[in-house]
Amino acid sequence: MTPLLKLLVAVVCVASTVTARQSMREIQIHKQLEVLDRTEGSNTAPGVGPKYKVYWQEASLPIDHSGEYPGNFSNRYWVMDGFYEPGGPVISFDTGESDGGHRYIGYLTVNETFFYQYLKEFKGMGIIWEHRYYGQSKPFPVNLDTPSEQMRFLTTENALKDFVVFANDFKWKNFTVSPKVTPWVVIGGSYPGMRAAFLRHLYPETVYAAWASSAPVQAQVDMSIYWEQVYRGMVRYNLGNCTRNVKLAVDYIDRQLSKSRTAAKLKQQYLGRTAEKVTNGGFADTLHYPFYWWQAEGVGEYLRSFCDHLTNGDSEVGPEWAKEEDGEGAGKLYSDRWASWPGYVKLVNTYNPLGHCEGSTRDETAQPNCLLDGRYSGDLGISWSWQYCSEWGYFQSTNIGPHALGSRYNNQRHQQEICYRQFPDGLSSGYLPRRPRVDKMNALTDGWNMRPSNVFWTGGEFDPWLSLSPLSQEKWSPMLAATPEAPRCGHTPPEGQMFGHLLENSEHCYELRSSVESATRPQEMFRDALKGWLKCFGK
Repeated sequence: MTPLLKLLVAVVCVASTVTARQSMREIQIHKQLEVLDRTEGSNTAPGVGPKYKVYWQEASLPIDHSGEYPGNFSNRYWVMDGFYEPGGPVISFDTGESDGGHRYIGYLTVNETFFYQYLKEFKGMGIIWEHRYYGQSKPFPVNLDTPSEQMRFLTTENALKDFVVFANDFKWKNFTVSPKVTPWVVIGGSYPGMRAAFLRHLYPETVYAAWASSAPVQAQVDMSIYWEQVYRGMVRYNLGNCTRNVKLAVDYIDRQLSKSRTAAKLKQQYLGRTAEKVTNGGFADTLHYPFYWWQAEGVGEYLRSFCDHLTNGDSEVGPEWAKEEDGEGAGKLYSDRWASWPGYVKLVNTYNPLGHCEGSTRDETAQPNCLLDGRYSGDLGISWSWQYCSEWGYFQSTNIGPHALGSRYNNQRHQQEICYRQFPDGLSSGYLPRRPRVDKMNALTDGWNMRPSNVFWTGGEFDPWLSLSPLSQEKWSPMLAATPEAPRCGHTPPEGQMFGHLLENSEHCYELRSSVESATRPQEMFRDALKGWLKCFGK
């Protein structure tokens, strides 16, 4: 069996266990959890349990911290106290927008993880924290029938206060672990990394120190820059020919989509019968599928397969191909190759399992029903959609221009319409804003202009989320200089600087992985900084 065929079989096997239409973020989270299981798995060897007991607990927290809505809900967390000695820190790993906080227990039990080593070295107590509206920490059931009136309590502010209330009320055995007398440290990557920084910045009396990995703390509606980072990485990793061919293909595709007759024909070429009913925006979304796993694995086997198929050994495109005439030329050549790539329709059906698209090869044994414009039905996708549609933005529309990796029909308008479609009662109820309230979020958190003390910032050079973190070097960012020197405890970095580290040739949250050799440096940097900061606690 060829490597590509093995890969496609694996994707089909995954699809057989999925019953929900998945959002882009849900797909990425599940891929990251797959990597987590492989590199930070909960057992050191098959059949070998953890050395120390992990306690599964629940905290009772207000549904609405403003007090306007009554009632509490149960929020899950896990504790490992095998190394704990009085005076040691409580170190919490935040799982953020994951649908399974239990998948992170390996950080508490596997000797090779940096987190486990921190607990051992600092005689600390470890906590894995699950976020409201994810996993089993839900104030209300989360499904397509959940009204916006119940989703409205999923806010950044409520979720931050969950942890603050929990930490200040936390009691464990006979230990005194209140943040008033015990240093609490929060570590997280991506959205959890944002939360780690926000907790230290907004609630320094509760959280003493934080590591914010790959943390896009700046709220912004237009995040087309996401794909620019993917483009930059592909060029660095010698896939420049592939990006060039993608650009030629999508320019041709967009010309075909601009006319109803040619649009229908093109969609049928890619997706088979019944695909003509798919909207241009829905079809455009699928063109990004080959790049969805970029942030989790960079140039993985699937992206490599796609690029190999698209380039087919090409080194240069001659002048005769560079001109588009009557729909012919390089664009049509590479669009045809894209449509014939076996992985394309496999991905489409994996991420949209409620319908069936037959692809470029007609299948007389099945009746296709190509559905690509429905609502995301998984609870993770629903909850994260509410968060970005109401507060954070992050609309990952195509990076239109010379480096485009997708169709211009995946635009800001299309992304906003996804929000309206996902929550049909949102606008009429008044709970879903017409546009994400990014200005409100940046006013609350200070975005990438925050300067909390005792915080370490890290990111990957080609992480698509780097562009909205304080490590960003985009021309419209603060362009801070990362310094390896940790400021003294309680002191902010000098003007124009930040205590941070950029991991070269890496992507999203790589610095939190045990399997990435270059991650050792940032893990040591935070450990050394924490040694100094902990000496100052309470003084």
